[in-house]
Amino acid sequence: MTMADADIDMTVADADTGITVADAAEADVPEILAVLAAAYAPFTTEFRPTALKQSPDAIRRDLSSWLVLRHEGRLTSCVKHYPDNGPHTFSFLATMPGHRRRGHGSALVDEVLRRARARGCQEVQIVLRRTLTRNIAFFEKWGFRRGAPFLPDTHDVYELGLEAHSWAR
Repeated sequence: MTMADADIDMTVADADTGITVADAAEADVPEILAVLAAAYAPFTTEFRPTALKQSPDAIRRDLSSWLVLRHEGRLTSCVKHYPDNGPHTFSFLATMPGHRRRGHGSALVDEVLRRARARGCQEVQIVLRRTLTRNIAFFEKWGFRRGAPFLPDTHDVYELGLEAHSWAR
């Protein structure tokens, strides 16, 4: 591991909040699936969330792309992120319903942005479904702006330029 890798891949803990953000481990796979199922199940009447198509094998294959958040030792949130031919992309940001609105999603987004910047990425992007206006509002508060349509009539790419974005960590 190079020094740059050590700066990118690390556990971030906040003793005041009981929150720990870390790279996912093999033992986290069942809990990641449980978080995805709980977070995305309410949307199944409107559409088939891609997050629910994740299998244990798919998560294991991309395990190095997953971050997990633990609150007081319990895995409550997760996100997948990776460099993607220029921009740093992330998806499947999910938090257990009983743990929402406590800053867990924000802690994961903050860590994805920190890691993307540490890797020298100039831009971060996420694809959002147009009907999920609360998700769009969440990312717009971070400074993400709508870019190109991703899937006609359903999704758009939201982008954030890291060179112009500053945040305290």
